[in-house]
Amino acid sequence: MATRPFHSIQALRAIAALLVVLFHLQIVEDKYTAGMPLLPGFIRHADSGVDLFFVLSGFVMTTIAAGSYGSPRQAGRFLVRRSWRVLPPYWFYTSVVLALMLLAPGIANSAYRHQDILASYLLWPQTQLPLLTVGWTLIHEMFFYLVMAGMIAFARETWLPALLLGWGALTLAAHFLLDAGAPWQQVASSPLTLEFIAGALVGLYWRHLPAPMALPVAVAGALGLAGAMLLLSEAGGPPPSMAMRLYAFGLPAALLTLGLVRWERAGSPRVPLPLLRIGDSSYSLYLSHVFVISAAGRLWQASGWNHGPCQSGAFIALTVLACIGAGWASWRWLEQPLQRLRPGRRTPRPDTAAASG
Repeated sequence: MATRPFHSIQALRAIAALLVVLFHLQIVEDKYTAGMPLLPGFIRHADSGVDLFFVLSGFVMTTIAAGSYGSPRQAGRFLVRRSWRVLPPYWFYTSVVLALMLLAPGIANSAYRHQDILASYLLWPQTQLPLLTVGWTLIHEMFFYLVMAGMIAFARETWLPALLLGWGALTLAAHFLLDAGAPWQQVASSPLTLEFIAGALVGLYWRHLPAPMALPVAVAGALGLAGAMLLLSEAGGPPPSMAMRLYAFGLPAALLTLGLVRWERAGSPRVPLPLLRIGDSSYSLYLSHVFVISAAGRLWQASGWNHGPCQSGAFIALTVLACIGAGWASWRWLEQPLQRLRPGRRTPRPDTAAASG
């Protein structure tokens, strides 16, 4: 039976993508401004949008996989759908990076010159980041899909909570007790996997949260996420470890998702349409924003209008708008046409149309 789409999930996708945009924009502002940077220090931890994305992905996967367990055929369909959703747009932008590195060395991805090109395209873990650096998160995403496909193929749906908890326990044990080993072992033992698992558990149990608790839980999650960014900024030091990210960002993101989804179903709060549209195009925004920000930073420096706070404010606002516009254009004219070409595509159910990510 089809269910109504989760507008709150689309809104959270938009927020997650915009956080990542601000994170990379802060790096470019620091590099190209001739005055004091305008973006506050806690934006250095706005990559917490990645952790929110992971939680949302876990939620969506258990939602769209409901009723399909114990079937290798359904597992194959799941992998085809998820791979087609992720890979073709990623391959397009990876190819853009490769072309830039061959034709104009130093313009794109200049900090990483020794990637394995095939591994980058296949999202296979390597010692360097992929050619398209944001692809490192997609490596974790595809690993989650592979394990989920195994559960869909061979497990009963009633086993899923125990399997998810067991997977989480094994991941933590491997992370803390075993040596890091090869890159693929680092991915398999990463605590970031528990963010997907937390989202998956939210997808299974959100209905059990009492409706009066929904908004307080969502507020607690939002405050926890913002508070962690502020505290880490005040503390200074290196970026948080993967385990620290789980506690600082992953758990608040799970609470935020749980609270908003339950609140939506309890009272159907109105989500602003622009936020929904950014949520629709969030994957394209995530893949394309690094190109827009890099180009905007170079143009800003060349213009000479990079000295005062007003000029910095205009640069930030215009660049964010340009990123949103490029993401929407990519979604409209690249991502959507590619999805219509998916093998075995059928007309999507309302729940999967809005929740697929």
